[in-house]
Amino acid sequence: MNNRIVLLTLLCLPLSTQASVLQAEARAANKDEAQRQAMSSLANSIFVNVQSENTSHVEGSGKRHDEMNIRSSSDVPLIGADINCDSVGREVVCKVSLDSGKSLVLYSRKINELSEEISTLDARIGKSSGNERYGLLTQVLTVIEQYEKYRAVAQMMGAPQIAAPSRTRADTDAQLRELEKSAPSIEMAAKVLAKGVKAEAVYIYPAVPYNSHEVTQFGRAVRDRLAQSITTVDSPDKAKAFFKGEYELLDNGINLTYRLLDTTGNTLETHVAMLAPAAYQGLQVKPSTMDFDRLLHEGVAVSSDFHSQLTTNRGSENVLFDEKDEVELLVKLNRPGYFYVVGHVAKESENHSYLLELANADTDRRFVRYVNADDVNKWLSIGKFEASAPFGVESLQLIATSDDPIGRLPVHPYDKSTELYLTSNNAEQGITKTRSLKPKRTESDKVYQGETVLMFTTMAKGRD
Repeated sequence: MNNRIVLLTLLCLPLSTQASVLQAEARAANKDEAQRQAMSSLANSIFVNVQSENTSHVEGSGKRHDEMNIRSSSDVPLIGADINCDSVGREVVCKVSLDSGKSLVLYSRKINELSEEISTLDARIGKSSGNERYGLLTQVLTVIEQYEKYRAVAQMMGAPQIAAPSRTRADTDAQLRELEKSAPSIEMAAKVLAKGVKAEAVYIYPAVPYNSHEVTQFGRAVRDRLAQSITTVDSPDKAKAFFKGEYELLDNGINLTYRLLDTTGNTLETHVAMLAPAAYQGLQVKPSTMDFDRLLHEGVAVSSDFHSQLTTNRGSENVLFDEKDEVELLVKLNRPGYFYVVGHVAKESENHSYLLELANADTDRRFVRYVNADDVNKWLSIGKFEASAPFGVESLQLIATSDDPIGRLPVHPYDKSTELYLTSNNAEQGITKTRSLKPKRTESDKVYQGETVLMFTTMAKGRD
């Protein structure tokens, strides 16, 4: 990869009035790409901090409570960021910074504007009916989505507790469901969702269940049907807009919501469809790894000093690979240091954790890789493979540290049946074991450590 992203400063912003600054730098062949990469890096650093504040949950009745609605770094709205670009040889270097002392005022102003817009739409909804009412409900749902994003970032930057708007997402969802007719097929639902979407170069993500990172057969089927009606690209890096979906499994069907996002994290449109149970009969709709998913993502220890990223050639969000697709894994550290990767397999036919081999060596050095100063902030490929059976959910847990972890690797006997160096015969236990081996950082020893996780799904062709 030619693009180089440099994260200069990553500060955890406390809930206080003290101003803090987030900065990121990107290096690319042209100004537009350098700016995009710098903003993306900055958004990722904010998302890592905001993510830890997510307390959303769904009740058994299907009623959802949202106190934060940022699912990924590409959803983070950035306003008030300062960008400076300079030519360095054949490349352009862009530096972007976000000062809470300046930006918090802008976020607060935006939140007030969105709150007033919600109140105005709420009053109109109360007097409307039929098609007009449906249109106003989808419109206000988009504004509520924007409001929640700006509020989450503002509170992370130090704003005091912000009151909820006059209308909630849960109430709006419920009223929309009352007006919707259940689509009898996924094809029909896809037409409803794609209606009015005029954006080009859209990357469509498979729909995922609420509070899950797992792509199901249903999610893939929806994505494939949407791709027949929308002009798409095959990689998030090529996209000018994103179409992201989530769904709720209710007693009487599935409530499916897709949002059109621009590259700066703004929600442009919201599209909703209700599917009758017959529409998804025979397809997997429930995530198979809810407890494992929660353990993997909620237990991540975020470091503001040592930042690591793990992605695939299809990004790191709602990742799906079909049979025979090429899967490439890439790692990036913002400081010189070491890393190792523990893989976790949580499938019906397999359940274990293992150390991923990163180099050709006869010793445990095969599991550890060092990133020197020249490779800092560059995406480094750690392997390519073809998606093949057995299919299902796989996860990777990357542990990065500034000191050599060779003596702290999980115990990993070689298993002849799997041809892997297993760290556990249970994936959930494998996560816990790995986290317990991370060094404790102290100010005196200057040891830095970080962690990141990635979940992706592989599927056989022709199952939907």
